[in-house]
Amino acid sequence: MVKRSPGTTLTETLVVMAVFSTLMILILGFYIEGSRVTARQEQSSGSYRRVLQVLDRVETLLAFSRVYYVQADQVVFSLLPDASPLALGFPDWGTQARTLAVKREPPALLLCEDGTSRVFLELSAEDEVCFGWPCPGVLEVTASSRPTLQPGQGVPRTVQATRKILLENDEER
Repeated sequence: MVKRSPGTTLTETLVVMAVFSTLMILILGFYIEGSRVTARQEQSSGSYRRVLQVLDRVETLLAFSRVYYVQADQVVFSLLPDASPLALGFPDWGTQARTLAVKREPPALLLCEDGTSRVFLELSAEDEVCFGWPCPGVLEVTASSRPTLQPGQGVPRTVQATRKILLENDEER
């Protein structure tokens, strides 16, 4: 009978190291893929938040307005006489007609009045806004954003949302 000294053999050590290395490779692979998914989801969430911000700002501006004219890239409106602009967070503009227009380069929503334009809301290069009038008394605002992803993060998904704003002046168009 051969007597073994206490300890491990080289073969046992190599087998344990191989099993440990395989487990670490699997765990590291899951971690890297999870990091990619998280980064992609964060960009998608940022796009969704930007889309909702655009819709909220436009709705706040136009919900208490009389809309006269709608095109895909502009809305002509005036505040209703009984709407308090200070309560809405806007300066006292009076009831004259204004235009909310989509500017492509650089991307922004412009507020035009008396021949002057000022930026109402800055947009990112991935954002788009368009307006529609599906039926009297309803203004439809669609905002979309397509995030730019880093190479290897997959195909970017476009985030799009539409909000229908009920207007008080459905007899005028």
